[in-house]
Amino acid sequence: MTYARAIASAAVAVWLLGTGACRAPRSPPPAGNGRARVVSLHDVTTEIVVGLGATGQLVGVGGPVQVPASDAAAIADVPRVDGVESILALHPTVVVGMAVVAERSPELVRFLRDKGIEVWLGHPGTLDDVLDLVTQVGARVQAAPSAGRLADRLRAQMGAIARPPSEPVRVFVYDCCDPAFTAGGGAVLTDLIRRAGGRNIFADVASDWTKVSWEQVIARRPQLIVIHDYEFEGQGGVPEKRKRLAAIRSLAKVPVTVMPLGQSLGGLRSFDALEHLAKVLRGKGGAG
Repeated sequence: MTYARAIASAAVAVWLLGTGACRAPRSPPPAGNGRARVVSLHDVTTEIVVGLGATGQLVGVGGPVQVPASDAAAIADVPRVDGVESILALHPTVVVGMAVVAERSPELVRFLRDKGIEVWLGHPGTLDDVLDLVTQVGARVQAAPSAGRLADRLRAQMGAIARPPSEPVRVFVYDCCDPAFTAGGGAVLTDLIRRAGGRNIFADVASDWTKVSWEQVIARRPQLIVIHDYEFEGQGGVPEKRKRLAAIRSLAKVPVTVMPLGQSLGGLRSFDALEHLAKVLRGKGGAG
């Protein structure tokens, strides 16, 4: 499994691979008035647009997969896009998303750019990069002041986390699958773990996401396991992941905490994930 495939499971649907027939979107509002017409192709950028109070700039979104209920309600009436024709029919001035969009469908990105449409794709690796992501999206949806205020609030939220303990807790991220799929050194989640007082046991792997053997996991002696709460291609949800871990004697008694995958992808919810991990790693709340 590749990084692109893993992230796609949370926020990029199969429609992105197509460039042909698709469901007709609603008629777009009249062009003009200088306002940005934004299509968002990823949950992360969609959540940022909503968080900036710029939902009115959205003329289309990729079908949300794992967004908060409040965000789902905010975009309930925004047309869904499921291919290049549906995007073009909405006459966007800018398309935003994450780098996985180009990884899965470079021809789509190339086609839109050839049509003169700006396509901006973020690829954060740290929480500082997420703050820049907010700024970049804000500039493109004509909400720069709101982006500045939101970035300041997130920066304060990040700064409120207490100083990590001197000895970091060894953390294994169990995203899915057998062999295990986990976060490497380039994942935002690795930075979250570090800031919260832990150390991703595969932080030395020069990749965002990667496969590892169970023997490798056992050898690195994790003290906490983070399970991602989602299902993809029949690999099972949290109960099945817990069952798999319980079947491995060396990992069966390692404490577990569960996080929605959407908190790990480098969006607004990653700051909530930081608070959650800090609480677990500092023993202020039970893992589970």
